[in-house]
Amino acid sequence: MAVLLSVTPAGAHGFGQRYDLPLPLSLYLSGAAAAVVFSFVIVGLFVRSAPPTHAHSRVDLFDYRPGRALAAFGVPLKLSALVLFAAMLLAGFLGDQNPYRNLAPTLVWIIAWVGLAYVSALVGDIWPLINPWRTVFDAAETVYRHICGRNLALDKTYPHALGIWPAVLLLLAFSWTELVYPTPAVPSHIASFALGYSVLTWAGMFLFGGETWLRHGELFTVIFGTFARLAPTEIRTARPKPQFLLRRFGTGLTGREQVSPSMMAFVLLLLSSVLYDGLIATPEWSVAESAIIARLSDVVELGSVALRSIGLVGFWLLFLSAYWMVSIVMSAVTERHFSSRQIAQTFALTLIPIALGYHLAHYLVYFLVQGQYIIPLLSDPFGYGWNLFGTASYRPDIAIVGARFAWYTAVAAVLLGHIAAVYLAHVQAMQIFAARKLALASQIPLTALMVVYTCISLSILAEPIVERSRPSAQPTAVAENMVAIPADAVLPDQDSGRLQVIGPGKFARAKLIYRLLGSAFHDGTKMTAADLLYPYIFAYRWGTRGDGRETHYDQSIDTATAPIRRELAGLRVVGSETASKSIRVGDVDFLREVFTIEVYTTSAPTSPEREAVPAPPWSTLPWHLLVLMEEAVSGNWAAFSQTEATRRGVEWLDLVRSQALNARFAALTESFERDGFRPEALRPLVGVDEARRRWAALSAFYKANGHFLVTNGPYQLKSWSQDSAVLSAFRDLSYPLGVGSYDSYAIPRRGFITAVDSTDDGVRLSGDVEMIDKFQRRYRLKRVPLSSIPPDVLKRMPPECRFVVVDDQKRVVLAGAAPLGESSSFQFDFKNRLPVGRYTMFAAIALNGNVMNADIRQIPIVVSSN
Repeated sequence: MAVLLSVTPAGAHGFGQRYDLPLPLSLYLSGAAAAVVFSFVIVGLFVRSAPPTHAHSRVDLFDYRPGRALAAFGVPLKLSALVLFAAMLLAGFLGDQNPYRNLAPTLVWIIAWVGLAYVSALVGDIWPLINPWRTVFDAAETVYRHICGRNLALDKTYPHALGIWPAVLLLLAFSWTELVYPTPAVPSHIASFALGYSVLTWAGMFLFGGETWLRHGELFTVIFGTFARLAPTEIRTARPKPQFLLRRFGTGLTGREQVSPSMMAFVLLLLSSVLYDGLIATPEWSVAESAIIARLSDVVELGSVALRSIGLVGFWLLFLSAYWMVSIVMSAVTERHFSSRQIAQTFALTLIPIALGYHLAHYLVYFLVQGQYIIPLLSDPFGYGWNLFGTASYRPDIAIVGARFAWYTAVAAVLLGHIAAVYLAHVQAMQIFAARKLALASQIPLTALMVVYTCISLSILAEPIVERSRPSAQPTAVAENMVAIPADAVLPDQDSGRLQVIGPGKFARAKLIYRLLGSAFHDGTKMTAADLLYPYIFAYRWGTRGDGRETHYDQSIDTATAPIRRELAGLRVVGSETASKSIRVGDVDFLREVFTIEVYTTSAPTSPEREAVPAPPWSTLPWHLLVLMEEAVSGNWAAFSQTEATRRGVEWLDLVRSQALNARFAALTESFERDGFRPEALRPLVGVDEARRRWAALSAFYKANGHFLVTNGPYQLKSWSQDSAVLSAFRDLSYPLGVGSYDSYAIPRRGFITAVDSTDDGVRLSGDVEMIDKFQRRYRLKRVPLSSIPPDVLKRMPPECRFVVVDDQKRVVLAGAAPLGESSSFQFDFKNRLPVGRYTMFAAIALNGNVMNADIRQIPIVVSSN
């Protein structure tokens, strides 16, 4: 206790918000282990007799008016659960496949799996009441009995030796789906699994009878019933009179009964699967997994899914083996009054508090944060933009709990679970051993096992939070692939978007340096550092769910900017210079400003093109136009995306055709010009006078052109009608390229693979590309073989073949781009790049980097051993 109460600083990092553990992890482990041992000593000294086994059955809450009032909710709960189950199936098959816009993932993985486990353990087992499979089968059996005069079920004799092994196998499959299956949150996959499970459950109930199969083979009846043994209530649905019994916590976990071997295996699988969930998320597992796959690559093709499947079963068997070995020791120290098998089966249920503690530690924060999505999803279960109950606009509060709460809750849950298990195991020992000395002796090995469990579980839980110890204040101690981020670099705040100084001691995995040639916008304003940084602010402000305000989040922006927010580690505008790119025409100097920007990311270094994807430091829109659009969306005049506009019942934001919006924008720009308005996040970068010039320029642009579509592109919208638009070239010498340089964007050309020739363990691809015949303002595209194009023309439009190779398991094993070879074809040699086997290559010819509407060829490949 002294260790736990003392406070000293320790280096650590958190998730969401930063949180430093007040103690090093080693002290937490030793303190928690000491607490478990101390609880054993206290229980051994003061608990000298077991409480009466059946004292809990004396109080039936249904004998009292409040209890009878609760019974009235039985039928509505049953029907509500059935409706939700049907809605989940329909949403999975027919709804939006985005997990955050579909009812199925939240209902199954959060509300049902996590939430009902807590209700069962802390309140009571309501699953028999709301079980949709039981509801459907009972209804069908009632109708069948009324029509045919006999039961629907065949009532075959259930093999006693089978125990609950069907539920064990189903729990293993369920855990595999949750922890190993690559796409467990895809709604259609969830619905398919649920439909298959429904068929299996109803088949079992038809063969052996409803109650028999529910007790032995219906997974969730067994899971929630097992957790409910800890609860202070017990619900008995036996006819003719149901009972709602009040009892002490944990009474259902003790008694003289010996559970079946299958139930013992089930309890250990519950323990191991939850802990395995934490294990596979640790850096140590990732390193070990990569090393094993690499080591075995020459012997067997072992992927991540296969390795994690083996690990799931192996972890379960490891827990079983450890518990069995402890049972052998317990049998030995108690003079073999009971065999090791009898000991194992007798004390298995006392491990349930530990399983619940692990469950709370791993999933409680997940439940509190992600579980909030059920509120909007109940109004819009299919993601169609409905608002059935008026809750579709609810935005979950992701800051409801923080890293501090997560860590202390996890520690408390694990510790209290083990202490409760120590107490219940001692009570169980007092009931089965006549001599108190033998009861105490039996608990020493079991307590030692619980101490090991405590240390393992807390170590795994701490992985996302606690850093490994390293030499202090020495950058060289950081891994070789880490890059120090300058202390004056900035990063947008998750909630407000304001640029926050990162400070010293931060590192990234990749550093990109951009030299960006600034250019004028269509309204005549000049690009500044504020225009480069504000798109990042915009991404964080509108792509992050904040404090629940409806008008400051858009799912489409969230999706589009997720790579930026996931991988961005820091930004730094180094400065600008005008000497190198400025030109002089006659007596006039045309200044071209070059900005140097450093972007730091958390993505592993691969190639400059790949690393640049999540963090381009520019936007086609000036900051003042983005601010104007934000004001419109914040005021609920319009929405950024069509989906959000439909959901909120407002216009889809249009800077050109909406006369009503343009009138509002015009008034707003005049107001902003008078006030010199600029957003709070840009005040360190933009002064009042600069802001007034921006708004004045935008207002003048609108008066001259009749719209607000200001960009820095080479074409400017001149006029438009219902079915056409006229673009005029925007000429400005601040632009980096000369006249005609943008034709490749206005008229993107494509390539086509025309021939595939197999070579020794490789292929040769030939193709055509589109060429442009121009005459004044007219042009015509024609396909020309690559072999007929002169070399000097090819240099101006370098074609390349982009390709991806997948194996027979649909996994990408090779990808890249190949330049055009000397024979005007693309050569690929896979012999030294791929193992022996059959593959499929997907290839397309890209011209000037254009892959829009690409012509992709699928090519079979065989790599032989010769």
